[in-house]
Amino acid sequence: MDPWNHCTEGDQIRMKQKMNYLTYIIAGIRKKPGRNLATIFCFAFIAASIFSGQFLMAGAARSVDQGLWRTGADIAVVPTRYLIHLGAAGPDNTMAIVRIEPTPYRVPLTTMDTIRTVEGITAASPQLYVSTLDLPEIAPMPFDIYGIDPETDFAIQPWLQAPLKDPLGPGEVIAGNSIPGKVASTIPIAGHEYTIVGKLDPTQSGIDHTLFFRMEDAYALASTNGVIPPDSPRINPGEINAVLVRIGPEPVWFRTSGTLDFKPSYPGFIKDVIRKQFEPTYATAIGRHYAITPMSEEITAIPDFLSIISGIVVVAAFPLIALIAAMVAHERQHEIGLLRALGAKRRIVAMLVISEASFLALIGGILGVTASVLVFALMNPSGILAPALQVSFRMPGWSEAGVIAALAVLIVLAIGSIASLYPAYQSSRMNPYEAIQRGGN
Repeated sequence: MDPWNHCTEGDQIRMKQKMNYLTYIIAGIRKKPGRNLATIFCFAFIAASIFSGQFLMAGAARSVDQGLWRTGADIAVVPTRYLIHLGAAGPDNTMAIVRIEPTPYRVPLTTMDTIRTVEGITAASPQLYVSTLDLPEIAPMPFDIYGIDPETDFAIQPWLQAPLKDPLGPGEVIAGNSIPGKVASTIPIAGHEYTIVGKLDPTQSGIDHTLFFRMEDAYALASTNGVIPPDSPRINPGEINAVLVRIGPEPVWFRTSGTLDFKPSYPGFIKDVIRKQFEPTYATAIGRHYAITPMSEEITAIPDFLSIISGIVVVAAFPLIALIAAMVAHERQHEIGLLRALGAKRRIVAMLVISEASFLALIGGILGVTASVLVFALMNPSGILAPALQVSFRMPGWSEAGVIAALAVLIVLAIGSIASLYPAYQSSRMNPYEAIQRGGN
């Protein structure tokens, strides 16, 4: 049964008009392939510029964000006798506080309860140094054994090459970069088998030669014969070597109080408050000399520069696309006149001009984004992007890249549609008789 025969006469006329309009758009695109290829290239360039700018900003921002997470603790609360391990460095540490140095001095785990009462502290996590083992069958160099609390840790796990699928469980370890073995491989230590569930990125420090256990496994391993040297004090459950502390942003009340000449920094203020919670011979707090703020400002010039470039490209595109749309309308006066003579309404004529520009914009936008993605995919593994940007760079995830790509294509579509509004309006206002005459000359 032919559905065409069951349509009313009005439906058949409308269907023919729609087919004619679609044919009109396709024919117009095929009529001038050189001009339309140039138009598509123009749209592709705009889309590539927008996508590249946003993609680079997102990648650089991700890298800086990861760098901030990897700076470790703002303050470390340690036994007072730990200071002798710092030598001439003084009460503050010049390095990032990610892992406390190996030391036999410990404090009770309940120290954390006192620290958490200090206002301004956003995170606190314990660390325990167990022992340094020399086992050539596992690693060519001696390696350290540490215990961490996976639920509160904010210093070690940000260095993972890939996030853990599940929280660190019994019999599982996180291995430093220089520890042999891949993820899912096992390591035998003192009669126990442990599974590597995560590897850390290189740190150029003792962390590269460290195995990190859950606190419960660390205590159990510490009680095994031969793990702790005979001349070292025993490790009792509930003992730790340090509490790593992260503080929040400087509050308004602190910025507006005190005098500028004698006022300490906010981390220094929190550090002094923590010290007052303990006897001087029991525990103390150490910090670091450098500030994190400059790291977050590492790419401030890049977004501004890329945004300016993208803005210039978009602004310059409007008159160019409008000129192309006007040329198309001028070249096709004869067809437009015939459509108007056959009864096509003005809004239909306007929509045809806008639709043709939008169709070219869509093709150009998709091609521009696709080309940009391929370029970035080839450049990033080669290590070209970071030196070119003069900052570290991490490729955005697929979901984030998809949002940026969709945004770039939508902007290009908007440019094509808006830039063709005036030529579309002019075309719709043409007198059919004059349009046919001019187009025929």
